[in-house]
Amino acid sequence: MRRRGFSLIELMLVVGIIGIFATVVIPSLAEGSRPMGKPVADMIEADLRRARTEAMVRSEPVVAVATTNGNAWWIALAGSPKTPIDGTERQFGRGGLAPMKGATLMIEPENGAEQETKFVVFATFDALGGRDEMVPSLELRDAHGTRVDAWTLPSGRTRLTR
Repeated sequence: MRRRGFSLIELMLVVGIIGIFATVVIPSLAEGSRPMGKPVADMIEADLRRARTEAMVRSEPVVAVATTNGNAWWIALAGSPKTPIDGTERQFGRGGLAPMKGATLMIEPENGAEQETKFVVFATFDALGGRDEMVPSLELRDAHGTRVDAWTLPSGRTRLTR
């Protein structure tokens, strides 16, 4: 009795099917397991440090601002908080936040803090780089509205705490 192995065509067909499966399934599995909170927290902290630097360089107050619907945040001059400083606007679904499309960053200002209808100022830096005494709460939600992570921003600081 003669033993028969796989032909080259059969092997190539199986390898091709496995390759197609890997390109379709593996990226979606990787996205589902990727933690969202850490990269967002790192980006917010970096933006807060930049806001402090911008305030000192420009010798005028600078604010960190977020939309009330939670889809974006930016750095702006305190006199015109609706206008982002060039290159400081962050939006879920774009740039470094592209994989997090549909996510939101909800910011609850400290009790009694005034809030505009379209945006909220969550940190203010004076011309010497000192930060205000507000202690806002930040909550990251995924595209389904489920809470992913939450932090507070202690007064005078640029580092978020859990």
